[in-house]
Amino acid sequence: MKRTIALLAGTLSLAGAFAVATPAAAMAATGTVASAPVAEETIIEISAANYEQVMAMSNTKPVVLDFTATWCHWCQVQKPHLKKFNEQDKGAWILGVVDVDKNKDISRKYSVRGIPALVSVGKGKEYGSRSVGFDSAETLRTWLTNVVNKYPATR
Repeated sequence: MKRTIALLAGTLSLAGAFAVATPAAAMAATGTVASAPVAEETIIEISAANYEQVMAMSNTKPVVLDFTATWCHWCQVQKPHLKKFNEQDKGAWILGVVDVDKNKDISRKYSVRGIPALVSVGKGKEYGSRSVGFDSAETLRTWLTNVVNKYPATR
């Protein structure tokens, strides 16, 4: 009985350790993303559970929704560039990673038909053009710069 309780307590403490948000620099180095939005995080794995919170974050800065999948080659090619640019931009925008296989409702909401797909959200609404597919790091950098520059002004 004591062994079971100790094992359970150890498991719970480990689960708690994984729920703690990781700083963006560490996430870029490890390739992990936060599973829930935290004010200082700029890379967030989006799910139905935290979608509304992330949309609320778009009231203060752009959110770039990255519709992706683990099996998608071009998604995996684009991923390190997104993380690098997010880190370089020092919190100017939030990267919301949406796994299309795990979040079909969110993918349908944005009518995502092909991946990788990037959608910019400001003030809870899509704005600007979408980026579908991966062309080059330079094209991605230009698109992200436009997302930040065209972020809707506060009304």
